[in-house]
Amino acid sequence: MLSHSTRRWLAGLGVAGAFVAASATPAAAADAPFKVVAQNMLVAPGYGTFSYLYAYPADGEHPHQFGRTTLDIDYSGISDFANLEMPGEGWGWACETTGQAVHCETEFGEDDEPWLGLQVFARDDAKPGRDGQVKYSITSGGHTVKASSTVTIAEGVDLQTEPELSVSGAPGSRVGAPALVRNGSGTTSHGAVLLMQSDYLYNYVGDFTNCVRSDLLGVVCTFDEDLKPGMTYRLSEELPFELHKDVRTGAELPSASVWWTKDDWDLYNENWMQDIDPDAKPGKNGTLHLVEAAGAQSLTRQTDPDMMNNYTDISVKVTGNNPADLSVKGATATGAKGDVVTVRPSVTNLGPALLEYQNGPVFRVTIPEGTTAVEPSWECRPYTSQEDWEQGKGEWGEPGAREYGCQISESPKGFENPYEFKLRIDKVVPNASGAVTVRLNNDPNSKNDTAEIVVNAVAGGTPGTPGTPGTPGTPGDGGQGGGDGGTLPITGSNTALIAGVGALLLAAGAAGYVVSRRRKTRFVA
Repeated sequence: MLSHSTRRWLAGLGVAGAFVAASATPAAAADAPFKVVAQNMLVAPGYGTFSYLYAYPADGEHPHQFGRTTLDIDYSGISDFANLEMPGEGWGWACETTGQAVHCETEFGEDDEPWLGLQVFARDDAKPGRDGQVKYSITSGGHTVKASSTVTIAEGVDLQTEPELSVSGAPGSRVGAPALVRNGSGTTSHGAVLLMQSDYLYNYVGDFTNCVRSDLLGVVCTFDEDLKPGMTYRLSEELPFELHKDVRTGAELPSASVWWTKDDWDLYNENWMQDIDPDAKPGKNGTLHLVEAAGAQSLTRQTDPDMMNNYTDISVKVTGNNPADLSVKGATATGAKGDVVTVRPSVTNLGPALLEYQNGPVFRVTIPEGTTAVEPSWECRPYTSQEDWEQGKGEWGEPGAREYGCQISESPKGFENPYEFKLRIDKVVPNASGAVTVRLNNDPNSKNDTAEIVVNAVAGGTPGTPGTPGTPGTPGDGGQGGGDGGTLPITGSNTALIAGVGALLLAAGAAGYVVSRRRKTRFVA
């Protein structure tokens, strides 16, 4: 999946990252140094929806500094059938509402850009087909740019699916991905769209004419069949995926699918993905259909008001006999009281399989007695549980802990992950020892899973595990053990980044549906 650095980078981007990738048509005054994007909305009677308004510099090489910025919103165009709620709450805006107008102000720091999340709730008696505009005006640096978004009342349908699925296969084999969808509403759904995302080690290899493989988003299949109220449908064929030949036996690769109404999908593309992947082409052989599952029971624009039950988390379990042998290397250092010494333990994948991203502290470091970690590796955080890092219990690279759990990048055979720790010697303890350990399910060799970090080794001592990759660095190496580790090949990190951006965009595009829709319905096959 994603290396630690990629995951943290994506998390830091948040919504702003999705804004950069989006290419909705912006509004700008002829001489304005910035542009404004306002997203259109579909909303069912009695439900809410969510969209973003944001601005960005027109000249990327000489970006406009927004500084003191005002935003004015006029929602009188939708007041007959919908309400604008929570405008400007949070995100640094100070807003006042008068009638059907909102005035907001804030001060942006250097290189900060305006954005705002908006919620619109349709009245229960709103008639499908009604529409109106919300108008916006952003003023900064003496320039004013206007924009508008259209709110359309759409017919509500409730697509539902199973929350979890599991499939399995050996390295290099083809694995079919099933998908079920149920129309849980009393209204016929005119078609549907299935988006399926997968780890790059689990690739779509189909060629259906109504499916498009996008390097950024995943696989998108469009279905024209009507989905009758209360009926459940399955794919006429499972979507074919192929496991990478180097994938590790015992690995569980994440995948996910989500169902959309065709109009919701069109709006998602309009708001977020317009022309972002122009080279994505449909297949050429056969059409995938939706067929009624065994035993299952107007052309007005349609929207799904409850996206919470549209998602399936798919676990792809790798079988066969292709393990990854992880081997640790310890380190030694020498110094006087008060000195800060550097140790560099590491873990190497001896293969034969590729090691996928691990969402947990597989590699752990125990700090030697009498020393304090003043600069831990930024890939490590205080270790708090056997399964995962408990969020809020420590930061990446936080000093002072006695034990650390560390991220391991996606690692092909032969790849070494080094971790640099700067340790302050608070008390001189001969042969003060800490440990480095690695714990991976299905690791075929436990003998190279443990080594020592030794500070002020006594002559004749035998720290580490002699004769194995666990042997620490030798005296005279500057107090560092292990090599430089190199860098992860493009195949791993960049592909993971692409998949991660796709997931980020998916999450951003669907976020409004998740946070503002009101009703939940369990999937019933």
